Amino acid sequence: MRRDAGILVAISAILFLTALGARDLWNPNEPIYGEAVREMAARGEWLVPYVNGMPFGEKPILFYWLARVAGVATFGVNEFSLRLPSALFGIAGTLLAWQLVLPYAGARRARIAGLLFASTYMVFWGSRSVQMDLFVAVTTLGVIVPVTRVWDHGLSATRGWVLAGVAAGVGFLAKGPVTWICPGLALALYAATTGRLRELFRLHVLLGGAVAVAVAAPWYVALAAGGHADVLHEVLIRQNFTRFRNAWDHAEPFWYYLKYFWIDMAPWAWLVPLAIGLPGRDANERRLDRLAWCWIAGIVLFFSLSESKRSPYILPIAGGVAALASGVVVSWLEHRLPARRAIALRGIAAVLGVLLLAGAFAAIAKLPARYPEVAHAARALGAVALLGGIAIAVAWRRREALGAAVLAAVAAFLLGAAALALPAVDVFKSARPFCEEVSARTPANAKLVGWRFWNWRAEYGYYLGRETSIVGEAEALRALWNGPEPVIVVVEDPHLASLREVLGDVDPLVERAVGDNVAHAFFNGR
Repeated sequence: MRRDAGILVAISAILFLTALGARDLWNPNEPIYGEAVREMAARGEWLVPYVNGMPFGEKPILFYWLARVAGVATFGVNEFSLRLPSALFGIAGTLLAWQLVLPYAGARRARIAGLLFASTYMVFWGSRSVQMDLFVAVTTLGVIVPVTRVWDHGLSATRGWVLAGVAAGVGFLAKGPVTWICPGLALALYAATTGRLRELFRLHVLLGGAVAVAVAAPWYVALAAGGHADVLHEVLIRQNFTRFRNAWDHAEPFWYYLKYFWIDMAPWAWLVPLAIGLPGRDANERRLDRLAWCWIAGIVLFFSLSESKRSPYILPIAGGVAALASGVVVSWLEHRLPARRAIALRGIAAVLGVLLLAGAFAAIAKLPARYPEVAHAARALGAVALLGGIAIAVAWRRREALGAAVLAAVAAFLLGAAALALPAVDVFKSARPFCEEVSARTPANAKLVGWRFWNWRAEYGYYLGRETSIVGEAEALRALWNGPEPVIVVVEDPHLASLREVLGDVDPLVERAVGDNVAHAFFNGR
């Protein structure tokens, strides 16, 4: 077990930590969370996140605490320190996926489950991004693993529910009520389909709940005691219950996740249909598969009922997907997979190989001509994809070799994209180049004004190292522009005409494309 744990930690650390800070913060969310951490550090604040000088209650506090500590450990708030909490949670999730499967199906399938979890597209992306959805996936595993150890493997109920309570409390500090709903749905469905609903009404469940409340409640109580009822309402009510019933953004149809399941859980979700009614399982493996099906179905159905839908919301099913897919892989390796499913599995491997080869052709032959700014990175990623496709073809006849080649090709492509290709895309998506040019041509004490920005627009403030004052009224902007202080006004194309009505015929100091917009910086020359 120590050897397997060490191998999984090493592999997941390579996947999640390599070039972790190489890419800039990208809209829509990364700059907001990064700016919140930067402003909290500047203020010496630990209780309430701030963005653009305003309390920001979109998410609970755990990420901000972890990122501030990571910033101290890595000598400042930066892209690496901001993403480090996600990467560490990704490593923890890999170990939990392994631990989930281990007592049900043995060491081999458990190792494979851990590797599949780490190389699932959305797990990989979430572990390398400033986002909180991965925290929900990992704390969901953190609850399910000890509870199923109690129910199915004889772990002490006290110990199991205390561990589950700790994970649930950490989850509540990371993203609120949804981190209790996700494991609760999976476990309730599993208990119901195995005739053990009474297990949910034992005293030990209350113990787990008490531990969860003890872990999570102090921050929420401190908010209330500190007079931050608005933040408390936002983080608990509006961002959860109101968004669920009456979405103000990301409104999607009921069937939305039937599409994104295959994309976000790729490529291992493609193996999940092959696990339906798979023969040759012992009682423990059948329990694991039942748990995984309940896990996936409960969470996907729950989020399908919400008006607001985003593909990362179903990231908590990743543990269940890895468990089912690992069973298919092991059955195939041990010649227990029925013939038609074995053919389908090889077909999936062939599709992956073809996709890698096609991607290699596009990256090497097509992209450099269309996007010369990323030519070197595209060719490098194309070479990685080409090697992956060749490896799958070479290993085709041997099961063990083919399985290893597919896994290695997927992991190498994901890592190549993260370390080589995505940092090169900063030239199109990042505000850093624009901000560096502005910074070089204006004084450090200049006030930053965002003309008709959304309140939480933060990429310019983050990369200029100062809060953004959001201004939308002509008189307020005119007073700042004509005042005694140096002022930088940043505006994007949709509002450039309205800004010129206020400032007149003034030439911008800097103009540059940032993402889908062109940003313009005006300076009053003080």
